Amino acid sequence: MKRALMKGTGLLAAALLLATSAAAAARDVDRTVKADKDGLVTIENIAGSVRIEGWDKAEVRITGTLGKEVEDLEVKDSGRRTIIKVVYPKKIKSIDEGAELVVMVPRDSGLEVECVSAPVTVDGVEGELELSSVSGEVTVKGACRKLEAETISGALEVESGCPEIAVQSISGEVTVRAERAEIEAQTVSGRIEVHCGAIEGLSVESVSGKARVKGGLDKNAKVSIDLHSGDLDLAFEGKVNADFEVETFSGDIENAFGPEAKKTSRYVPGQTLEFTAGEGGARVRINTFSGDVVIRRD
Repeated sequence: MKRALMKGTGLLAAALLLATSAAAAARDVDRTVKADKDGLVTIENIAGSVRIEGWDKAEVRITGTLGKEVEDLEVKDSGRRTIIKVVYPKKIKSIDEGAELVVMVPRDSGLEVECVSAPVTVDGVEGELELSSVSGEVTVKGACRKLEAETISGALEVESGCPEIAVQSISGEVTVRAERAEIEAQTVSGRIEVHCGAIEGLSVESVSGKARVKGGLDKNAKVSIDLHSGDLDLAFEGKVNADFEVETFSGDIENAFGPEAKKTSRYVPGQTLEFTAGEGGARVRINTFSGDVVIRRD
């Protein structure tokens, strides 16, 4: 009994030692460097998470936790550029505990962010943004000047007053909500959803993903939508003055603006539709292979 108790005590002590070592391996970080109010901030992180927020100080502050597999956090101030890099061992096979970072940057900063399995969140940064994550989600809020974002399998969500937006994913879902903008959205199999108050320009491309577009149409807008097997739901808000060209290889076309689609040939099931809504002006071109097209008023 005594021997068993001593053995149990030894196991408990070993467990406590392991827990203490694991806790000691994770380190808190809090570093601040001076930065230009409209400089460039670059961030690299493989695993964990990265959240970037804009503020009114001429400083970059990094807080958060470095997981036990993180070797170092490098922070360099190179003139107008601040470089933040999470360093991992070169031969590491997998990362269970990466770096969970919160980075405060001057509001007018530009951003270049590269992550692998770390989600990226940006809020209130107004410069030009280039963001990428392989399997992590990318989320953007605020009125930046220009946005380019991409993922492989992670979802992309943008809610912004940015006037120029380009987003793409292989299999992740893409969602864009904007006020007035030129938008490019591309996926292979991911779903695309765009809601824009005033579309100045729009390019949507997908192989097998569905697309849903809703918004007002600027009088000089150019809209191009190319889908292979995904369906399209296109809903317009307000008055529409546009020239439409719609064609499918085997999909159906449903049009709420009056004219009905015609078969392209008696030998194939495709349909074609050309018409002018209102006074015309904007150009809307839609092409699908086997997906259906619905054009409606909202």
